[in-house]
Amino acid sequence: MKVSAQTSKDSLVVYNVDLYAQFEGGIPGWISFVQEHLDIQGIRNSIDSTAYVDYGLKQTAFLEFTICEDGEVCNVEIVNEAEISPKFAEEALRVMGKSPKWRPARKNGKPVRTRFKQSIVAVL
Repeated sequence: MKVSAQTSKDSLVVYNVDLYAQFEGGIPGWISFVQEHLDIQGIRNSIDSTAYVDYGLKQTAFLEFTICEDGEVCNVEIVNEAEISPKFAEEALRVMGKSPKWRPARKNGKPVRTRFKQSIVAVL
C-alpha cells in the first residue's frame, strides 16, 4: 500500500516528453524549498527510539507525483513508505502539499501532464 496525498488515478499522463518538468530554480531551488519547509525538529520530537532503530537516522522518501499542464503538483505517492518512519512520511507529504507550481513537461511545444520522481532526505 502506498502513502498518498490523493488517490485518483492519472488518465492523461504523457511519459514520453520532449522536456521534463522542473522545479523553479532547478536542484538548488528544490533543496532550498525542502530545507525551508521540512520540520526536522517536529519529526525528531514525535518519534521514539524504536523508530530510530527501525528506520535509521537518515531517511529518504522516494516520491512520485504528477505535474499538471499548469505546473500544479498532485497525486503524490511515497513509494518506499515501509522504509521510512510514518512521521517522516506524513511530513514529506505535507511539504509536497506546499510545493509551488513547477515548470510543466512539454511535448511538441505544449505543456502536458507527466509523472515525476523526486526524493526528500532527512537526517534526524
